[in-house]
Amino acid sequence: MKERIKKVRRELELTQQEFADKLGIKRGAIANYEVGRNEPADSVISLICREFNVNEEWLRSGTGEMFKPAPSSALDAMVEEYRLSHGDYILIEKFVHMKAENRAAIVEYITQVAAALAADDVNPATKAASGLFDGIPETPEELEKLYPPVDLDKNKETG
Repeated sequence: MKERIKKVRRELELTQQEFADKLGIKRGAIANYEVGRNEPADSVISLICREFNVNEEWLRSGTGEMFKPAPSSALDAMVEEYRLSHGDYILIEKFVHMKAENRAAIVEYITQVAAALAADDVNPATKAASGLFDGIPETPEELEKLYPPVDLDKNKETG
């Protein structure tokens, strides 16, 4: 693995210090990995892969391509950035491809449910979760002010 860590660093044209700084570790640790004195912990391997878009299989065994392919869409980029599950991907994809009025209806429904739960003084679970719904927008318009709609398809060409 020592050669592959050095190869990644050199491919990215980074010094050991710059590489270490991006990972939040000491330069000496990188030097020790590159000469084979120490093996990086799984957490460091994960950091390298996430920070530099390195294919973990390649880093561990030399199999495959050095770098993972770039995401082909904004949604793919979100999956990478937020480590979304396949179910998360499908939920978001289906939601963003709905007609705007259907998305607004879903947001309205969720807002109404949250407001009803927050106002339910009889339910002991609601009392236990006091403050749980503080700050939740009460209307779709308030929600859009906080979280403006994002056109995920817009970034497909620029990727």
